[in-house]
Amino acid sequence: MLKAKLYVLELDSGRDWRLARLHGKPVYHFPLGRAALEALEQAFTELTDGAPGDSTTLIVKGRPLVVPRAARNVAWCSFADLCAKPLAAPDYLAIAERFAAVLIEGIPRLAPQQRDAARRFNILIDTLYEARTLVIASAEVPPKQIYTAGDGSFEFQRTVSRLVEMQSENYIVNRPRR
Repeated sequence: MLKAKLYVLELDSGRDWRLARLHGKPVYHFPLGRAALEALEQAFTELTDGAPGDSTTLIVKGRPLVVPRAARNVAWCSFADLCAKPLAAPDYLAIAERFAAVLIEGIPRLAPQQRDAARRFNILIDTLYEARTLVIASAEVPPKQIYTAGDGSFEFQRTVSRLVEMQSENYIVNRPRR
């Protein structure tokens, strides 16, 4: 009835303006500690308009993928949730398709024997980067010090480059709406 009596105008600009709230604010926080955790809390609050968030489960290839905290198109996971478990590209793609922003808490410095976690992190960042997902993270060290030795450490430099670019104003502000 409304459509019959009124004109309907589409106002979707293709951009999620809530994400622009982070314009000029850091999105990569180190070292780990109280300040980094508070920065993630503040970012989550701003992006979700104060929604507390709840655990949500995505189904990927018939199996559950738990996102510990999510609200209004924003996910909050720990590094361990995403990279210490046997997850793969389809899991990360499901997260990227569902959420416009992903907070990653507690990225550690990875030792050479943690090559599996480093590879998963590499795939995670590649997937989020290609999807133009906003990433806000807390880490033990700057990106270039996350994984410096071990199998795949040379290839990990692309992940470092992408993490640096994902902190840029251009990447943060020019986001597609999801």
